[in-house]
Amino acid sequence: MQSKEFLCDLGLMFDALSELANLSQQLQAHSVTLLRADHLLKRTIRVLASFKDTQGEKLEEALTAQALGHLGSVPLESNAKLTPINAKQFLQSLINNLEKRLSFDGEMLHDLSVLDTGNWPSTPGIRHDEAQVKRLCRRFNLGEEQAVNGMRDFLEHPDSEPESLKPLIRCMQTIPCSTAECERGFSLMNNICTDKRSTLLLSNVSHLMMISINGPPVTLFEPRKYVTTWLRSHRSATQARRQCTPQMPEYKHIWKAL
Repeated sequence: MQSKEFLCDLGLMFDALSELANLSQQLQAHSVTLLRADHLLKRTIRVLASFKDTQGEKLEEALTAQALGHLGSVPLESNAKLTPINAKQFLQSLINNLEKRLSFDGEMLHDLSVLDTGNWPSTPGIRHDEAQVKRLCRRFNLGEEQAVNGMRDFLEHPDSEPESLKPLIRCMQTIPCSTAECERGFSLMNNICTDKRSTLLLSNVSHLMMISINGPPVTLFEPRKYVTTWLRSHRSATQARRQCTPQMPEYKHIWKAL
């Protein structure tokens, strides 16, 4: 634990894992789109590549402590049994794996990039990437003529979002970039369908999940009209027609012996 080699390796791992954790948190956002996810991934790769020339914050602290021979009040010594990590080789291997496993390169991503004004040339033509728009419409089963007209309006006025192009934009926003939404759904289902509510029907669980995910917060819920309807239907607890027969416990005869 007091070796210089271990401290430097720890600083390198901390810097790399911090960037990966930041990327993971951003990819789990509700509003992240496929284009945004691709941008975040490529930015993280550039940050990791920059660590090969300029050390990260924690690695720089570790190298400073190595040169001083101590970290705070803890003395540091070299350990010949430990082989330090080759920082550049480690970072390049990490970059290669990110590009291989998380890359979104493909035809659909190329087609979706037409909706990003940052990818347009300085003076795009009126039929800029029209073939890609039609291909997206066939993929999502949308009207090609409407989308093409909306794209032409968008090219003429990039600051406004044409109504005829919104169906295509909504389809782009619904493409999942990670399993975060699925995992949130399973977590929510476990919170609703507990051991004490195991008799809920599948339809009821589905309705409760839909309300919990898409419904307004509890602070905005107005229960008055629902309570009024419930009382008018003669289902109040004080209703005379509603009778409850108490059931005696099965083991009542052994109470006196306890």
